[in-house]
Amino acid sequence: MKQTTKRRYFDIGLQIEELLYSGVFKAGERLPSERELSERFETSRATIREAIIMLELKGLVVVRQGAGIYFIDSPEKITSRTIVPHNDVGPFELLQARQIIESNIAGFAATQIKINELRELKRVLQEQEKELEGDSERFEELDRQFHTLISESTQNRVLINQASEMWRSVRTQNPLWKALNDKYLHEKELKATWLEDHKKIFMALQKRNPEEAKQAVWEHIENSKQELLKIASSDNMEADLDDYFFAMDLEI
Repeated sequence: MKQTTKRRYFDIGLQIEELLYSGVFKAGERLPSERELSERFETSRATIREAIIMLELKGLVVVRQGAGIYFIDSPEKITSRTIVPHNDVGPFELLQARQIIESNIAGFAATQIKINELRELKRVLQEQEKELEGDSERFEELDRQFHTLISESTQNRVLINQASEMWRSVRTQNPLWKALNDKYLHEKELKATWLEDHKKIFMALQKRNPEEAKQAVWEHIENSKQELLKIASSDNMEADLDDYFFAMDLEI
């Protein structure tokens, strides 16, 4: 019988959780640092971050900026285990893929986009602006529409299908990303940041500038990555460079 292949972060998260329930780590106790955990489990700090995010969403740990990772301090809260459904793609891996694929799609879209498609993108931006203090689910749907319209403007079915499948599999069906997105990434200030990023992308497409469009999408997803790192990081230290396939800046 074929066994389901599990992502490394999921396995590590379960192992850390087992240390809590077995009493190795006590309720209210500070966990070892990300670096120590990565050495203990022989994995990257990026994987440890994904595992910690999973445990935080399950309500088992609290990440205190500058202080570290702590198991919750109320023993009664850990008498029963909760389950976060498994998905093969972790949030950092998702951002890596989006940064590479969507930036190149936008670069090509800048050479193909038509005036009616630009008008539709502008309409979506106007709708997003109305939702800055409104419905986060509606804002998320408009986000999907914005990126979908860009891929559709390429008129390349392979690129359109690839962008659509990536969104569906990791944004719609990925429970870890969805919980993280719902819990942290839709505050008004962040929605305003995403909107400004979208406006920069729109302007680059309007100018039919492939390099600028590519860079604008790269920076947009980089902003998402940085917000995710703020949530996940407990040591206030920069991540090891070999933890990430993508760099801070895109050289074109």
